[in-house]
Amino acid sequence: MLLHIHANGQRRTLSSLVHGTMANAYPQAIGIQEAFPERQVIAMCGDGGLTMLMGDLLTLKQEKVPLNIVVYNNSSLGFVELEQKVDGLLDSYTDLENPDFDKLAQATGIWGKRVEEAHELKPAITEWLKHDGPALLDVKVNRMELVMPPKVAAGEVASTALYSTKAVLNGRMEDVVDLVKSNFFER
Repeated sequence: MLLHIHANGQRRTLSSLVHGTMANAYPQAIGIQEAFPERQVIAMCGDGGLTMLMGDLLTLKQEKVPLNIVVYNNSSLGFVELEQKVDGLLDSYTDLENPDFDKLAQATGIWGKRVEEAHELKPAITEWLKHDGPALLDVKVNRMELVMPPKVAAGEVASTALYSTKAVLNGRMEDVVDLVKSNFFER
């Protein structure tokens, strides 16, 4: 995500990409928005992190916090799943059965919209950013899209190959094919 956001001296970015951190974007963004009410604050959340703190949607509405939230909805604990694969493990206990976050936001009185197709994204972002008040954009993303670190270690490549072998031997060939297609052929 942060590879696509360009600092220009007017934006500030706060992130925690340390192993095991979850659900930090949303509460940090609430605090930042309250501390700097004149600034536009955007929380870029994974679906797992947002579900941990869904009750704070009510806080946004009640306190009229004009926070913009984008949910990267891949129906999984994506970083945990990636860490398992890079360690050569079959991913397990990372599936999420998510609600439609846009409808959940709307039920709390917050603006909400869902994007499922790439061509819907740009107009949805424009509408989301123009909204006056709290707003949530639920974006379906490809679960198999890898988040590539700046440097890839040989051991990580070997362990990912080990994961692929285990997946094939466990009848999950389709997962490996999706992983390869998503990251090497659909660019």
